[in-house]
Amino acid sequence: VRGAGAEPMACVLRVAVFDEEFGQEVAYDTVVLGAVREGYRVIHLRSMLGTRIESCYLLVHIAFSTQVNAWVGEQELVQKLYDLKEANDELRCKIDETLARNAQLESRLIDVLDSPSAFG
Repeated sequence: VRGAGAEPMACVLRVAVFDEEFGQEVAYDTVVLGAVREGYRVIHLRSMLGTRIESCYLLVHIAFSTQVNAWVGEQELVQKLYDLKEANDELRCKIDETLARNAQLESRLIDVLDSPSAFG
């Protein structure tokens, strides 16, 4: 079984055993994904009343990975990257303008300090 969860501490994995003959669920357990380590784990199953069933365990293998957000299409991601690049370019221009303005002010300050009338 594969699943996706953006916030592991807010995602709950529910494992259930279903009896096909009678068409009903017979055992289950839930675990918070953020609290489970990778590797083989044993899940102690519960009855439908919520009590643990003696000697009723399920061996599972847990593995975590990352994937591209499946809810956003490729076109939307490309557009977002383009928008971010544009915003970055605009900020670079503002930084360059600010640096040029600072250089002008620094030059004026040096001229004022170097002039004989600066200190009376």
